[in-house]
Amino acid sequence: MVDLEKRISGDWIELKQKAGDYRALVDMLHLSPSQLGDAASKLRLSVEQGIIEFKRSMVSPVMGTLENARYKSLTAEEIIEQERSLTALLFAILVQRLLATDMLPRGRAQEEQKDLGVDAVEVNTMISAVKTMIGDDPALRSHPAVKNILVQMQVYNKENQKLRELLPTIRPEMRASFLANFKKTFDGIVGSIRRNYEVLLQEQVAQSTNQRQGFSPASLPLKDLAPLLATQAREVSRIRSTLTHAREEKYKTREVLVRLYDSRQQVLGLFEDELKAYQKLCKDALQADVNACAKEIAVSFRDQIVSILEKESRRDQPKDA
Repeated sequence: MVDLEKRISGDWIELKQKAGDYRALVDMLHLSPSQLGDAASKLRLSVEQGIIEFKRSMVSPVMGTLENARYKSLTAEEIIEQERSLTALLFAILVQRLLATDMLPRGRAQEEQKDLGVDAVEVNTMISAVKTMIGDDPALRSHPAVKNILVQMQVYNKENQKLRELLPTIRPEMRASFLANFKKTFDGIVGSIRRNYEVLLQEQVAQSTNQRQGFSPASLPLKDLAPLLATQAREVSRIRSTLTHAREEKYKTREVLVRLYDSRQQVLGLFEDELKAYQKLCKDALQADVNACAKEIAVSFRDQIVSILEKESRRDQPKDA
């Protein structure tokens, strides 16, 4: 335990020293262009609650993996995957803090998002997202894009069941042709789901943009968010350091990981505190619709950080001749 506490403390001290210098932060965290691009794509898809939704989505799989530690030992690969997610989240939080404190310039958010990164989203993720949207707003079932997605979901499930039933009966020499035909069918179904899903997201982004016209989060005292964002970063760093310690120690670390899972409300509660902080800023600014104003702040941070992540992911790529 002493070694773990030293790791947590040392990692945070080093990170805090670099947190005020964007370039030093980038160099320290060693995020690859693909990791930055993936994080930007996930941010773009956080259309409901912007940066707060993104933070929850990044922590959720980490906690799912830690929960598994109750029943089995985690492999090094499983831990590394979650460390990478936490590193990307940590970077996003610290960039957000730099934006809030004006240590990074806040550019103008894009009026229109032409590419929502839907091409990189797995079909199960899209279907799960649509089901969540319907749960939040049952009337959405009548939306043409949603109706098309639901129909294609049924076709997908039916074809998948047919594949499982028929595959064992196909002669070995016919399997390649058989699978190729099913792949063509699945590609068509997934393509349809993807197109309709993008239509749905584009409409939500457009609606969000229309609701935001005439209001600028820059008019609010966003510097007041800095202490909370620093606390979030410290908590995420603690989780990441604990995972690194468990991976390197290898033995007798399951109890440490289980305790980490049991303490999950510490970080999840900080995201709820962020939403409350936005609402307070909006209330103090006498905004009529506090919830809409809070969402605008979260979406504004999302747009700014997406731009930074995408720019950083292209930084070392060769320019076209």
